[in-house]
Order: sequence, then C-alpha cells, then structure tokens
Amino acid sequence: SSGINAECPLRPGGDNGKLLFSQGNICNHYFTTSFLRKVIENHADDLAFHIAKKKIPTVDDEGKAFVPDKPNGIKMERFVFDVFEFADRFLALEVNRSEEFSPLKNGPGTGKCCPETCREDLSSLHQKWVKAAGGSLSGEGLCEVSPLVSSAGENLSRIVDGKSFTLPLYLDLTETGKTNGFHSKL
Repeated sequence: SSGINAECPLRPGGDNGKLLFSQGNICNHYFTTSFLRKVIENHADDLAFHIAKKKIPTVDDEGKAFVPDKPNGIKMERFVFDVFEFADRFLALEVNRSEEFSPLKNGPGTGKCCPETCREDLSSLHQKWVKAAGGSLSGEGLCEVSPLVSSAGENLSRIVDGKSFTLPLYLDLTETGKTNGFHSKL
C-alpha cells in the first residue's frame, strides 16, 4: 500500500492539467553493501513500521481453519525505501512504465499483475521493437526477442527491416551466433 487514499493520486496538480502525483516507485533499487551495513548499525531503530491490514488465516470456534472475508489483523512492515533518508547521495530515474515495469504480485490465472500479464507486456514491448525496426507482424500470439539479439530494440533493423513475421515469433541466435528469426510456440 502506498499510504495515501485512493482519491489523492487523481488530484490535478496545477495549471498544466497533469496529475499531482504522476510518478511511482517501481522498486528497482541499487545499494552498496557498505551503505546497508551503515543503516543496520546506526539506524535500525529509526526505521518506521508500517501497518498493513491483513486477512490472517485462523480457526473458528469449532477449530476449523478458514481465511476471513475481511482483514482481521495487522502486520508490521518495514520497506526498503525507508532507508533513502539515510543516504548521502540519491538518484532517481524517470522511465516509461510500459517499457520498464510490469508488476508480478499474484499467481497465475488471477488476471492482474500475474505471469500472464507480465508475458503479454513483454510481448507488446518486443512487438513495438520489431515494428520500429521495419518489420511487420501478423496473426496472434506472443513475440519474444532474445536478449542475445537485442536488449532494448537496438540493432533489430538489420534482422527484421522489410520482413514479415507471423506470430508467435521468437528471435534468437543460432548455434553459430548468427541471428535467425524463427517461429515457435512460446
């Protein structure tokens, strides 16, 4: 939980019509081990606890286990970003969410923030790369570009420019190290 109410992020932020809170933390953090040691040794007691209301499995009066419909307890949490205030240097990068972030918080089949949505998001990004490099796609299915071929869409034009591909598509390197676009079920 972000700790702010549901209406707050939708509040306009001024004359430009943008939202007051238009940014988020996708939790890609890099710390030195010396910094983390310093926090543990000098600031462990300064780290705040955050209350998370949870549905805690329990037993009824007859001793039968069940998970309640609504929260019945609290969990005291500390978050990794609580250490930011103890840093001498701090840097934040603004990235395009659709290109850099697809949350995985739930199990398969839940329809939100799950393996299937992550796979679809990555496929959409890779399809965007292929099209931007001059390739065309038809059909339905997933598209995957091996990181051995391209890590951010670079150098794809020499492989896909002017070519048509039918989804599903998997672009990988062959055993000889040459790039080869081939179709497979993903």
